[in-house]
Amino acid sequence: MILPRYLLFIAAVASGILTANATYANNHESFIEGAKKEGKVVIYTSMTVDQAQRLNDAFKAKYPFIQPSMFRAVGERLLTKIMAEAQAGKYEFDVVQSAETQAYFLKKKNLLAKYVAPETKNIQKQFFDPDGYWAAVYMMPNVIGYNTRLVKRNEVPRSDEELLNPKWKGKMGMDHSKPEWFSWKLKRMGEEKGLTYMKKLGAQEFKLYSGLTILTNLLAAGEFPLVLNTYLHNVEEVRRKGAPVDWVAQDPVFTKFQPIGVGSKGANPNAAKLFVDFMLSEEGQKIIASFGRVPTRRGV
Repeated sequence: MILPRYLLFIAAVASGILTANATYANNHESFIEGAKKEGKVVIYTSMTVDQAQRLNDAFKAKYPFIQPSMFRAVGERLLTKIMAEAQAGKYEFDVVQSAETQAYFLKKKNLLAKYVAPETKNIQKQFFDPDGYWAAVYMMPNVIGYNTRLVKRNEVPRSDEELLNPKWKGKMGMDHSKPEWFSWKLKRMGEEKGLTYMKKLGAQEFKLYSGLTILTNLLAAGEFPLVLNTYLHNVEEVRRKGAPVDWVAQDPVFTKFQPIGVGSKGANPNAAKLFVDFMLSEEGQKIIASFGRVPTRRGV
């Protein structure tokens, strides 16, 4: 009997899916058996402690034979700790979740192991490493935060030119430790035009602070009506707790993202892979969404 071509195609696709599922099931069981012997996983993260702990607790509930422990630091402080440990011949972390710049650097230093998590099939290709060393667990869109008691939504400046309006002079907060927004603007405008614009914007006399959590709390307290370069989740977190804040997005929206990767020399590689799979799973991504963060997984 000769089958039509489309039936042969369907059969081939089905066979490929079954093979992929069988491979995943075999790998997953292998990771579980290995993780039972390891018994723990060490996570380095830049996520806030309470949010990271909620994810760790959910992971432990799923895999009660693994005890997660974590170290939390932001950005360069986390990278500095990892590099200091590496220079001393210590490789404490099994999993690291931090900014894309740290993932880029750790990959170059051979401190990340190649692991193509099965869940990356549900993530847009811009948000995982084509070489398989990391995948992003959430995005960090850059937005303008505002105090709803001090300014109406339709009054919030959205365009670059509206930000130069004299009425906002001395009334905008900014995190001076986040250079990405400046770089994005210059790339979009062109260096000459961008620098000219930034000089005009600088004359608006921003209230400068280091740390978006501090900045967002000051916004909620009414210290100023606007915060220029904040992340959506910072505003959402306090808004959901009842603070008088909200946000608007400029067009286009600039975004960072937070990758997760397996340490190349960690003591618990099987538990680490299970943790990465969990963070990218629908369950893990829904927990991340509950924090007001923007997951990378389609459909969440």
